[in-house]
Amino acid sequence: MDTHKYGYAAKGASVILYRSKKLRRYQYFKITEWPGGLYFSPTTLGSRPGELIASCWASLVSTGESGYLAATKRILETAERIKKGIAEIPELFVLGNPLWVIAFGSKTLDVYRINEHMARKEWNLNGLHKPPCLHLCVTLRHTDERFAERFIQDLTASVEKVKTHPKQKYRMAPVYGMAATFPDRSAVADLLDRYMYLLYEV
Repeated sequence: MDTHKYGYAAKGASVILYRSKKLRRYQYFKITEWPGGLYFSPTTLGSRPGELIASCWASLVSTGESGYLAATKRILETAERIKKGIAEIPELFVLGNPLWVIAFGSKTLDVYRINEHMARKEWNLNGLHKPPCLHLCVTLRHTDERFAERFIQDLTASVEKVKTHPKQKYRMAPVYGMAATFPDRSAVADLLDRYMYLLYEV
């Protein structure tokens, strides 16, 4: 369990719960033949700063059960408004019956094109491949009263734009579509490797 998104702690601290101490043994990392001597660590990640654990604990304690319950209520109410708004757009459908991580797709429009229009309106949605859809993870910062209303307004406008301008050129939409349907997955992995290489090239 990551404690940063809904525990309101800094990234880098996570919680894992085991049914028994016997299971916990399998997470330990140890090396007996290292030239520097014996090395062992609770995780494969090695040393972790205690500051992250302390700040995470402080966040959990200061928010408290009542704080988390209040935040959960606001998140679920906001998500419900967003789901209802998406369902009222004829070209879109919500996948499943989600609580707060809302994925939606379209049987008639390219959702990746919709995503580009949303990005121009400063929305950052995640594109998914199987099936082609977009998703929004509702968190506490999304629970402002105007958020759900503005999101649905911008989404409706983006859908309308894609409908009325089918020949408009796009930057990322074709890449998402190609990556989802390209049969040679090793070629897609190679492309991602090259992208990372360019990101970190000095």
